[in-house]
Amino acid sequence: MFLNQNSGYGQAQIGGIPFTTGKVFLVADSNNSNINNIDYLFKPDEEGVQRRYSTIDAAVGACTANNGDIILVAPGHAEDIDAATDLVVDVAGVQIIGLGSGNLRPTLTFTGTAGSIELDAANVALKNIILKSSITAVVVGVNVDADGIVLEDLEFTFDATGDDFITMVDVDGVNNITIKNCKFIAEDTAGCDEAIRLDDCDDVTIEGNVIYGDFTDGAIIGEGAAGKNLQILRNSIYNSDTTAGFVVDLNVAFTGILAHNSCGTLFATAPETALDPGSLLSIENYVCNAVDESGALVPTTVST
Repeated sequence: MFLNQNSGYGQAQIGGIPFTTGKVFLVADSNNSNINNIDYLFKPDEEGVQRRYSTIDAAVGACTANNGDIILVAPGHAEDIDAATDLVVDVAGVQIIGLGSGNLRPTLTFTGTAGSIELDAANVALKNIILKSSITAVVVGVNVDADGIVLEDLEFTFDATGDDFITMVDVDGVNNITIKNCKFIAEDTAGCDEAIRLDDCDDVTIEGNVIYGDFTDGAIIGEGAAGKNLQILRNSIYNSDTTAGFVVDLNVAFTGILAHNSCGTLFATAPETALDPGSLLSIENYVCNAVDESGALVPTTVST
């Protein structure tokens, strides 16, 4: 339950929402069918700060850096992301948590090719939200531009044939990033280059994700400058691209661990070509490159 709501401070501990000593805000449109109850529970606090907002970006602006503030996003809430300025998370230490499950989770629909979510402040979390492309060639869905970011239980998907992200998540020049239990769903035709792009980043964990679709460059790629302590663990990866369907393609020498990943590709190449671990140490990764066949252990050379 929510406790002490009228004071504006947290004590939220339902449905996986963590306890907090900061403030709890809610994002819900005024046309929400439950708006009267929402506005009763989320009255302005004792300091006069508004508690309910109609957009996530507006709620971010009400937060205090490193205060433990949480933004809850109402089930079924919908926003359009048309430009890189529509959702800029520039307050450190904020958690943005979508409420609801399945298709009742909040949905952010990308309606402009330059639309992106900009995570510009450190130690921010974005959880349990659907991110949907509704136009061809959205350049980047989520730009991870600060240290300590957590992406969890997100679902990247597309609206209709021809709608796609070029890059779903771009991690560039930052450290201590977690991408966990997300779904990355692209079309089975060319359009998306990669689910996750890594460049010059240390201490990145990519764990327990489902990645499916046609990824022209590869489902997870590393390029530019390498990083250390990259952990790619227990992911399910399917690339339907038939011309260069890499599942993991680390073109630069990232170090860390690649372990217990189940991978499939329709690229008619050897499993060891489809999975390039850079300089990661590999533990029990399997790659299947044709239907009705079992995956092969990659690399084939076993430590003795």
